[in-house]
Amino acid sequence: MNFPELNEIVICKVTKITDFGVFASLLEYEELEGFIHISQVSSTWIKNIHNHVKPNQMRAAKVLKVDVDKKHIDLSFSRINDQEEKRKISEYRLFLRAQGLLAVIAKELNISTDTAWDEIAEPILQKESTLYAGFVNIVKYNDNKYEISENYKKQVFEILSKNITIKDKVLSGTIKTYSTDPEGLNFTKNIFIKLEKDNPHIKILYLGPGKYEIRVTGKDFKIVAKEFDKTSTELSKSLKKNAVFEIKKNEV
Repeated sequence: MNFPELNEIVICKVTKITDFGVFASLLEYEELEGFIHISQVSSTWIKNIHNHVKPNQMRAAKVLKVDVDKKHIDLSFSRINDQEEKRKISEYRLFLRAQGLLAVIAKELNISTDTAWDEIAEPILQKESTLYAGFVNIVKYNDNKYEISENYKKQVFEILSKNITIKDKVLSGTIKTYSTDPEGLNFTKNIFIKLEKDNPHIKILYLGPGKYEIRVTGKDFKIVAKEFDKTSTELSKSLKKNAVFEIKKNEV
C-alpha cells in the first residue's frame, strides 16, 4: 500500500463531518482515509464547522502526519493557500481526464489498458511531467518525439484530436504594396495565391487598393510567430523585385 509523504499536498473527498473534525478519503491513494482536526479546517475562528466544509466536497490538504502501522493520516486544510488548492485540484482533474482519454485510446485500438499504459503512456511520461501535457503536445504538434509504437501513432493523434480542443492562435499583419509596373498587381496576386495554396494555415485578405491583411493560424503561438516572420521575409524578397512592399505585424 502506498502512503503520501509528509507535507505533500493531496486531493481528498469529505466523507464525514463531526464537531471535532473532518474525515476524508484520499483520492490518489487507494483505501486510505485522513483526518482533519477542527483546528486545521480553517485559519479563521470556527463557530460552525459546517460553514467551512461540506459533505462529498473535493478539497486539497497538506499531510501533517503519517502512521503507516495504524494507517492513520493527519491532514490540514488551513496550511495551504487558495492558489495551491486550485492548482492541485486542476492537476488532479487533468489527471482524471488523461486516464479517461487513455481508456478511450485503448478501446479504439482494441488493446488492454495495461498495454495502452506500457506502450503509449509510459513513453510520454519519460519526457513529460504529466500524461495530459503529452496528449496536448501530440495534438498541437502531431509530435513524434515520444517513442510510441509506429502501429499506434497515427490513430493516437486522430483520437486525441477528436477529444482535445485547442483554440487556434492567430497572428495578423498589414501588407502595403504598390507598383508602377502594369503587371505588378497580377504578379502580387499570384504570389499571394501560391502562398495560400502552399500553406493552408495562411490567409491573405484584400482590404483595399494596395492593402492586404495576412493571417497565420496555428495551435502554438510561438510556432505561429515564427511562421509569420518567415513568411514576411519570403514575401519581402519576392515582392520587392517588382513592387514597393511593406508588412507590419499587428499588436497582439
